[in-house]
Amino acid sequence: MTRWLLFLMLTCPGMAVAQSEGHEWMLDELRACYDAAEDFVGKTACIGTMSSKCQETEEGGYTTFGMASCNNDEYQAWDVLLNVEYQATKAAFEAWDTDEAEYFPEYANRVETLRDAQRAWIAFRDAECALEYAIWGSGSMRHIAGTGCLLDETAKRTIALWAMRVTY
Repeated sequence: MTRWLLFLMLTCPGMAVAQSEGHEWMLDELRACYDAAEDFVGKTACIGTMSSKCQETEEGGYTTFGMASCNNDEYQAWDVLLNVEYQATKAAFEAWDTDEAEYFPEYANRVETLRDAQRAWIAFRDAECALEYAIWGSGSMRHIAGTGCLLDETAKRTIALWAMRVTY
């Protein structure tokens, strides 16, 4: 089943794929790493740690399928955090827009702009990772490259959303 889900994810960009059985621990450990990190550098250091641990501890973790599966599962965990950060950033922007609307209503457009940017980012990520996958042609590295791209791009966007809220 996992192979079928991985195939669907890699051949249908943008398709959500369920986490593989046995890797549910990743979300809890990733969340612990992410929440413990107090700054951009600390949060960035969490990227790839769960897939690396998965590859080291899982039987066949260093096979092409194992690496792609571990990458995919960490990507899924980052996607959960991405949605948490998006909602938190949206809530902060709603409050900022409400405060600014009284005197400068023309500038109280953060929420709509965030939504538009997020939609454009999703399209970019999916196209970028489809390209990363395609570059490898029929080579087996395409699976690792494609899932690695989804993991990396989603993690970076998650941290960027957090930074929008805490930096400005």
